[in-house]
Amino acid sequence: MSKLIATTVFVILTVSLLSASDLPLGGMRLIDGYALRRESAVDAAAWRIEKQNGPRIEFESGPSEGSWADPKDMKEYTWYRERIVNRHSVRLALTKPGLRTVWDEKGDISPGNVLLITFLLGGPRSANTANFKVKIANPAEVADVLLMVLTFDPAKGGF
Repeated sequence: MSKLIATTVFVILTVSLLSASDLPLGGMRLIDGYALRRESAVDAAAWRIEKQNGPRIEFESGPSEGSWADPKDMKEYTWYRERIVNRHSVRLALTKPGLRTVWDEKGDISPGNVLLITFLLGGPRSANTANFKVKIANPAEVADVLLMVLTFDPAKGGF
């Protein structure tokens, strides 16, 4: 009997460890060629998702992050949408090409085209959010980013 219990505990621990390591950052599924790296931030969880010669996705989440994709900034966006993804309200926005905003990197010679994706973790007025930001160079990058980021599920933790 004790051998059976020990074997069961071993299997459960192994499966738990494999599941946790296979699904970091809210269980997000990356497209081949992309790598995930933990970053540092003072009051937030921070990650970077990138691929060589491809887009660099910045992620930050915390109780005081606020909504990076914010309906109050509609005049700065080419488009803005709100959807439910994995039972969470999600805001998506693309900044206008050529328009410099707070989301552009310093020294960026072609401002705009920054895709912002915000998962609202504490309701529509809460500052508790999970945010993604990426500079977009072409439509294929929009597709890649959305295919990955929309698999993010805050309920799965890992961030």
